[in-house]
Amino acid sequence: MPVTTAHPALPEIPRAGHFVRFYDDDAFLLDEVAEFIDAALRSGGAGVVIATPQHLAILEQRLAGFGSANGHPGWHPGELVVLDAQATLDRFMIEGWPDEERFMRTVGAVVASAAEGGRNVHAFGEMVALLCAAARYDAAVRVEELWNELGRRHAFSLFCAYPARLFATSEQASAFQRVCDAHSHVCPSEHLAADTDSVDAHRLVAVWQQKASALEAEVARRQQAEQTLRRRERELADFVENAAEGLHRVAGDGTILWANRAELDLLGYSHSEYIGRHIADFHVDKPVIGGILARLQAGETLRDTPARLRCKDGSIKHVLIHSNGYFEDGKLVYTRCFTRDASDRVAREAAETERETLLCELEEANRAKDEFLAMLGHELRNPLSPIVTALQLMRMRGDTGTDREQGIIQRQVDHLVRLVDDLLDISKITRGKIELKKERVDVSDVLTKAVEMASLLLEQRSHRLAVGIEPGLRWEGDPVRLAQVVANLLTNAARYTDVGGDVRLSARRDDGAFLVIRVRDNGSGISPEVLPRIFDLFFQGKRSVDRSEGGLGIGLALVRSLVAMHGGTVEAASEGLGRGSEFTIHLPLSTGTSANDESRPDGGAAQSAPAPVSRRVLVVDDNVDGADLLGHLLRAAGHQVQVLNDPVSALQALDAFAPDVAVLDIGLPVMDGYELAARLRERLAGRPCRFIALTGYGQDADRGRSQHAGFEQHLVKPVDPDRVVEVVGLPASVLDGATM
Repeated sequence: MPVTTAHPALPEIPRAGHFVRFYDDDAFLLDEVAEFIDAALRSGGAGVVIATPQHLAILEQRLAGFGSANGHPGWHPGELVVLDAQATLDRFMIEGWPDEERFMRTVGAVVASAAEGGRNVHAFGEMVALLCAAARYDAAVRVEELWNELGRRHAFSLFCAYPARLFATSEQASAFQRVCDAHSHVCPSEHLAADTDSVDAHRLVAVWQQKASALEAEVARRQQAEQTLRRRERELADFVENAAEGLHRVAGDGTILWANRAELDLLGYSHSEYIGRHIADFHVDKPVIGGILARLQAGETLRDTPARLRCKDGSIKHVLIHSNGYFEDGKLVYTRCFTRDASDRVAREAAETERETLLCELEEANRAKDEFLAMLGHELRNPLSPIVTALQLMRMRGDTGTDREQGIIQRQVDHLVRLVDDLLDISKITRGKIELKKERVDVSDVLTKAVEMASLLLEQRSHRLAVGIEPGLRWEGDPVRLAQVVANLLTNAARYTDVGGDVRLSARRDDGAFLVIRVRDNGSGISPEVLPRIFDLFFQGKRSVDRSEGGLGIGLALVRSLVAMHGGTVEAASEGLGRGSEFTIHLPLSTGTSANDESRPDGGAAQSAPAPVSRRVLVVDDNVDGADLLGHLLRAAGHQVQVLNDPVSALQALDAFAPDVAVLDIGLPVMDGYELAARLRERLAGRPCRFIALTGYGQDADRGRSQHAGFEQHLVKPVDPDRVVEVVGLPASVLDGATM
């Protein structure tokens, strides 16, 4: 007798056709399949089993149990064919879809072989269950259709099985119906199969069983969804209540319906003090909240709208509001509002605005300062120019009776010129307008020039100057600026050292890569509290009455700036008041580039300039004294000169006096020197005439404008008289390319 498991009494399963079983219990199914296959084997037919490895192992055991007591093989005359379901699927599936030709070559060939000789064939297949388990229901139905096509070619009975759980939802009802339609007989699950033996009833039972199962699953899912929804509602409520940003809801009429803790904390109100009141009660600016409510009523979404809210303590909070409305049937029900504290932002913007205002004011002040310095330089240089020219004429005439007075005037003029130059230089440096003209030079030549520049004050105060320079010391940089730096330090030492004091200047190489220059004196020294500020612009220590010759507090600031432009440093040291001071400059010996080589490119010596020739010179300057003296100086140099003091007279005299050279002041009345030059050039109608600017304006912008206006040279008052004579007397070809 076959070995079976106790189950409810079942109706006999079909022995022909293509039928399907939906099952819940594997053991029940396998008992049924074993009896189905055993019936074919005992009749001498064939049994074809295409199942999972787990089911194959159990079926083989149960089929063996149907034989002799000791399970001896060969107890039946039939043929058993066993195939792995997944491996068989893989042989005829292409990209997830069953291929008919391959199906017939694989499964069809097995069935055809089993059916040879008219044998009775019972086949069991689980391949479709594997496809449904992978949610490929359409592919499973297609396999069922291929089985039906195979059934039209060969006679066999096919038992298909699906776990009932694979059709547990309402979404899978359609697939369930299609599976049922692909079979000639439908067997419901084992729990309901024994209640009827009607084929149609079995099909209906299976369908209703699937619907009931799907309904149960749907109910379970909805219950789970409701629990999840309630949990998420609690989480959302907790989230908004404890959010870091203020949130509130306002009814269509403006009444506050709800606010979170951050909103209340932002303004300092309790729940009862805030909820239920009109939102406008808390806005400082009534037109702003009125506009916000109107825009929300119109359906707008507000983003980062600025507003001011009144706090409980009376203070004002700057906020940004983000809000939109919820509408039903076109009517605003409520608005959802986010309130962000913008106090820091407003303060930052105010600071930025204030900063911009200050910057504009500073720029305006800086521009006014530059204009003032330019005008100051012009106004100071204008009176200095005739003084210098007068001194030169006195020397040319051999007037020796006033040598002492001439020396005093010359020293004071030189002092004034240095003050003006320093003042304008420091202005250029602060604006980044100074360009260094580097070349390789002997340090001794540069320091000799510096000593020469400071010698008048050193001699006047009877100082003893000691100079020690390492032989053969060469340096790459701007020699004019270095001489200016050292001259300032020497002048400073002379000024703050009592009459008859000692000043020492030294220069040496340090570590092979640096030039070290020191200026030391035994003068008044520097107090410890002053020493850290000694290089600050316009800083001056306490002055005594006998320091009336002191400068403007810009000399040392200029020294530090020019040294820094060369990549160097300058330091000040003093042991205290009355114990002298020492200034030390460190400069790199070379920057790797230089404007000029040590020798001329052609290796030859410099050629002498051509000798000056007599010119017809027109001088136009509204400074009568300066113009007249310059005229005398040029006549003494052999030139024909006409001096005029206004532009109109110059234009009227042009036809009678056709000049070769026109020396024009820039700051003239009625029209400036630039316009006068253009008018003169137009009147000359192509006749050659060279134009030279002589002016108190000496900044880079002034030089550039002169060059643009066609002036060959830009001479800044007070100019060296010999330089004026030289420029006027030389031909234009010699001056081409010269620095303005």
